[in-house]
Amino acid sequence: MHELSAALSIVETVLQAAREHNVKRVTRVNVEVGEFTFLVPEQLRFNFEIASQKTVLEGAELNITMVKGRLHCNECGFEGESEPDPSLPPQIAVFAPMKCPRCGSSATEITGGKEFFVTDIEAEVAES
Repeated sequence: MHELSAALSIVETVLQAAREHNVKRVTRVNVEVGEFTFLVPEQLRFNFEIASQKTVLEGAELNITMVKGRLHCNECGFEGESEPDPSLPPQIAVFAPMKCPRCGSSATEITGGKEFFVTDIEAEVAES
């Protein structure tokens, strides 16, 4: 259930930006989330809703863009998007060791898909 800590991190980041820019209400928060963070978008939205209560983010839309995982194979040199193992159920495949889609080797390194950051915020600014 690391979605709660991720949601709290989003809220803290946005609250800091809101204070710096005299924001009275945040309407939308856009984030990029890598596949290998293993964050579940529905759970992240649910926890964001809870974490943002009684703040300038309350009621804001959380827009999540998922970033596909990328691998480098130390055996064959493949560099590209990861692919789940088709022999496993989808719920398990995402957590299985990442094998090279070209040669099947487990000697891979993650080169992308661990992203987790706020890309931009839409808000109403308080008048001076």
